[in-house]
Amino acid sequence: MDLFLLFIATLLGMIIINILLKYFFPNPKEKNTLVPPGTFGLPIIGETIQFLVSLYYGLVHEFVQERTKKYNSNIFKTSILGQKVVVFSGPNANKFIFTRGNKLLIGWRPNSVQKLFPSTSFVPIEHDTKRAQNVMSYFLNSQNVETLISTMDYMSHTHLENHWKGNNEVIVYDLVKLFTFILSIRVFMGIENSDKILNLYEKFNIFSRGLLVLDINFPGTTFYKAMKVGKELRKEMKAIIEERRIELLENPNLSKVDVLTQVINEKDGNGKCMSEVEMIDKLFGFIIGSYHTTGTAITLIMKYLEEKHEFFNDIVQEQNEISRNMMPREVLCWNDIQKMKKTWNFVNEVLRDTPILQGTFREVIEDITYDGFLIPKGWKIYLSVGATQKNGEYFPNPTKFDPSRFDGNGLVPYTSIPFGGGQKMCPGKEFARIMILVFLHHVLKRFRWEAKVPSEKILCPFFLVPVPTNGYPVTLYNV
Repeated sequence: MDLFLLFIATLLGMIIINILLKYFFPNPKEKNTLVPPGTFGLPIIGETIQFLVSLYYGLVHEFVQERTKKYNSNIFKTSILGQKVVVFSGPNANKFIFTRGNKLLIGWRPNSVQKLFPSTSFVPIEHDTKRAQNVMSYFLNSQNVETLISTMDYMSHTHLENHWKGNNEVIVYDLVKLFTFILSIRVFMGIENSDKILNLYEKFNIFSRGLLVLDINFPGTTFYKAMKVGKELRKEMKAIIEERRIELLENPNLSKVDVLTQVINEKDGNGKCMSEVEMIDKLFGFIIGSYHTTGTAITLIMKYLEEKHEFFNDIVQEQNEISRNMMPREVLCWNDIQKMKKTWNFVNEVLRDTPILQGTFREVIEDITYDGFLIPKGWKIYLSVGATQKNGEYFPNPTKFDPSRFDGNGLVPYTSIPFGGGQKMCPGKEFARIMILVFLHHVLKRFRWEAKVPSEKILCPFFLVPVPTNGYPVTLYNV
């Protein structure tokens, strides 16, 4: 035991000494050239506490705007999580990251993510994104999208019938997150067994809580629980993949068009399939990205709809008109989705006002110059989404909720980026858009609601996505 404690103390000492040396004795190149303005804050800690507090309260844009104003620059240096970081904001920075930065930057993931997704140790994030885009593009092509919409339509109706109808009160976030998970599992993997889905749901909730926490793998910690359940999920996913492989071997023309089949069949430029570890990580990413972010978005949209009465009637009118024009057809189709323009403008304004992801990290793989400043190799870049979307220069009166901002093509390019942009556009953007609009269509047809906690705060537990602190409990009224 004493030797173990000595080892831990020595290891911690070496880490601290290494950080102090880097802090007090920087690379001569960093010292003698023009790096961005700013401060690294306190040794070791830097500005991590201020950043994480602002992240938890959904106020990273304020953290960024205070410093851009102080340094009179859209980029500034700081220290977060023991890393030297340059914070970017503004449309030019967004465009640089999403287009020109492809060969100069790589995605940077915290240690917790790297350990929970082991393929990140050998699959560059750029390859990861490209393969994800290939899978989703096939899944959402013109031949398959109508089937997808029909499935979403049926499942939205069934979910509301089974979980909302007959209840005077519901907690929106809990139910919507369950709905998006069930839909994702069915559409992505073809699983329909209710018990199996609920088992996976509980495990994925535990797993996702460990994504952005300290990677302390000690019994009782959030990360330990995530790693433990991650092993169980991998075992189950391996069996699911193997079962589908056998199905495909026995019937090469299997009609199942889902993400699981596409992941198994996906090949790189050399005709090589993904490794099993990469397949499982890809499926994990699709599932978590789908049900967490989309479930959160739907919850926030419903909250805003109830609060912004001046827009509610217009959106209901648009949805009712679509319903009338569908008759005698009962199931939504692609053309119906395209007509939901006012609804989608409202959604975009919600995502501008409360970004689902407040920002994203990148790592500099070679010295780069941006806006006249040197950013040395090895430094990290944090791209702030909210700082641009809440900037009055690009969105006049940014605190005013105004969906008409998104009418036509009036926005400056790369100012609103809830789904990324350029070659880094989120692979699941269209999937999320269809899911949100289909669900809203059905919930607006059947219900009206009133918040049980009118001034309910929105926070980011586990530093993930913004959710109402009580899950947005509402009183339901049938239409």
